[in-house]
Amino acid sequence: MMVGMRRGVPLGGDWVSRLRLFTALTILSTLPHGALAQRAGENAVTEAQDAFGTTVGNESIGLYSAGDVRGFSPTEAGNLRIEGLYFDRQGDTTNRIISGTTVRVGISAQSYPFPAPTGIADSRLRMPGDSTVVSALATYGYYNEVSLETDAQFPLVTDKLSMGAGAAAIFERSAASTPSFVWNIGGIVRWRPNDDIEIVPFGAINFRDDREASHTVLTAGAFLPPKIDRSVYYGQDWAQLSSEQSAYGFIARFNLPDTWTLRAGVFRSLNYRIEQGENFFRNTQPDGRTDRFAIIFPGNSLGSYSGEVRLSRIFVEGPRRHTVHAIARGRDKKRAFGGSVTLPLGPGFIGVADPEPEPAYTLGPLSASKVRQGTGGVAYEGLWPRVGEIGLGVQKTSYRRRSIQPGVPTVTSKDSPWLLNATAALYITEDLAVFGSYARGLEESGEAPQNAVNRGESVPATRTSQVDAGFRYALTPRLRIVAAMFEIEKPFFNLDPANVFTQLGQVRHRGAEMSLTGQVAEGLTIVAGAVLLQPRVTGPAVTSGRFGREPLGPFPRVLRLNMQYGPKAWAGFSLDGQIENLSARYGNLANTSRVPGFTAGHFGARYAFRLGATAATLRVQMRNVTNVFAWNLGPTGTYFPIDRRRVQVSLAADF
Repeated sequence: MMVGMRRGVPLGGDWVSRLRLFTALTILSTLPHGALAQRAGENAVTEAQDAFGTTVGNESIGLYSAGDVRGFSPTEAGNLRIEGLYFDRQGDTTNRIISGTTVRVGISAQSYPFPAPTGIADSRLRMPGDSTVVSALATYGYYNEVSLETDAQFPLVTDKLSMGAGAAAIFERSAASTPSFVWNIGGIVRWRPNDDIEIVPFGAINFRDDREASHTVLTAGAFLPPKIDRSVYYGQDWAQLSSEQSAYGFIARFNLPDTWTLRAGVFRSLNYRIEQGENFFRNTQPDGRTDRFAIIFPGNSLGSYSGEVRLSRIFVEGPRRHTVHAIARGRDKKRAFGGSVTLPLGPGFIGVADPEPEPAYTLGPLSASKVRQGTGGVAYEGLWPRVGEIGLGVQKTSYRRRSIQPGVPTVTSKDSPWLLNATAALYITEDLAVFGSYARGLEESGEAPQNAVNRGESVPATRTSQVDAGFRYALTPRLRIVAAMFEIEKPFFNLDPANVFTQLGQVRHRGAEMSLTGQVAEGLTIVAGAVLLQPRVTGPAVTSGRFGREPLGPFPRVLRLNMQYGPKAWAGFSLDGQIENLSARYGNLANTSRVPGFTAGHFGARYAFRLGATAATLRVQMRNVTNVFAWNLGPTGTYFPIDRRRVQVSLAADF
């Protein structure tokens, strides 16, 4: 029984944890100094190969991300990779081991033997090299956050064994809450006993302590919530989140005789929520009046073992190259969830602080789900330079999920489909290529939201499909355009009349996307992208009139333009900015209200300089320069505002 007391012991806020972090940072700062750039040179705009989603260090740009590709989430679907190998992630992977992530869709996904319908988000390890370098990154802002990150790499045995390690301390703060403390630490070892073998073990852990819960708003009718002051925290400070997240494993490469290559990766991902609370506001009126609730969860966890083994061979036939792959991948995922209690706190107003004492309550028992999935497959890739390329793949997957809830018989879901994929690209000229692809998948569909009766429950994996076609054209040697049309079909999950999150029909996302990236003039780099999306739902929920034909969540139109200008004459100084335009969309499940679109601008500057052997970059960024207010929208009709204007200053240095 919980009676107004904290749930578990928060990690990261006690003096022992802080001492450990300080010790780690001190050790890293005393390592020998080198001259290889690591953090000072990070720049998402100049490193992006297209506008479909690039993360470098702490910066992310582009149309898509690991949480949103063509209106769906690769993270929820289970389409994440580390160095191209299958990874079933359950928690954050920190910058201590990950240097960046690239979203692969369209022609960029054709380099993968087994593309996925919801796109692939592929993360790169922060691979240590053979030179010694210590990097530090200090940041102040957005909402008076303060952070210090330190990363180092150094050789242990020249050309054979190197190591990377890092730590960070962050006083994190959202737009409307008090600071919480985050710290993380991680390391990577890279062992290359000879040119044919590479083994890379890694691990990282991330602690978050006392982060106040976000606000979730539901309106009472077909209207928007009123405009509020986004700097006010109007939830309960005892509804908090403390968590411990970790990721560790290894990847390996073995070059075998006769052009065979064996690659393997084994990963463990764990997300333990020590305490978890939510602020919920139901029946919100146009003037802001609302019914307030707090949802408190017992400690719960998500954990997964996953991995992939891939055997490949290359055959060369004159100018043509043929590659065959055989893969085996799998995962063993376990979740503990449920047991939450909803605490009514009476009437109030959104945007108005009205703290209440923590009441007495009793938490319920936990439920569990267990997923085991194994997949085997073979694929062929053919490349004919200046002519084209083709890819074919077939997989057989076996999926089994058990849902275990107190007082309810165990429910088992099984599926074992054949999954096919085919890709092709034709090089019309040296500058122009046309491409197309088809892929089927068995993908996850996420968890039931907080406004569902079965909140937190994960739904079984379902069969999905995708087809796309488009072209890539080099306008100049430094500027290229990629455009495609696509169609994705998946089962549609949402709230039924009993407020249970379940399958209600089918959803189809049909659309067009465009990317324009490169240098348009000396010192001027652009990353421009556009998505036009037509999401449609079919099934009993629509024919009965309960739902409209357009699902909530995806924007029908997204336009983003990133620019950076810094000619050589400016001697390391550059200006950058982003303008994004997001369209209006429906604001309720019945499609009877609209949420206006908005346009926001984000601008910044950086100055790269050297102090002796030290490379450094001073960075200033302002987000939402005009302080636009707009409501964002979740797929089940929950509202939350976009972030207000904020400024951040950072200094990175490589010693």
